[in-house]
Amino acid sequence: MTTGPHDYAERAARAFNHRDLDSMLALVCEDFIYLDGMGMQSGRESMRKRETALFEAFPDAHVTLTPFIVADDRLALSALLTGTFTAPLVLPGRVIPPHGQPVAVRYSAHFTFTDGLARREEVFFDSAALMPPADQQEG
Repeated sequence: MTTGPHDYAERAARAFNHRDLDSMLALVCEDFIYLDGMGMQSGRESMRKRETALFEAFPDAHVTLTPFIVADDRLALSALLTGTFTAPLVLPGRVIPPHGQPVAVRYSAHFTFTDGLARREEVFFDSAALMPPADQQEG
């Protein structure tokens, strides 16, 4: 299923919120590139592992995607990921321990599309939002 920048956010959010990994993967190229402050990952299988890790760490995760720039082959959006951090978040080269508290992580993402599929995503977020509140760290 091809999509494109004009309806990607709606389809991706719906698939994420329904835990429909196959529909999420169908929105990206086989050699999809994902970049964030922790590094780069490529391929659909890396995406499957990353999204599965999010679902395991935040079983009640919910995402809201809000596009703010849409062009022929580009999309920029802001997003809000909410959920309760109940299990370790296992990422390539890093494990973030859970603290059992609700989180609200705001982020932005920039996408490039080729032939109706997302080819590249650059994500910008503050990973400190995943850490426990300061009053829980003391003591």
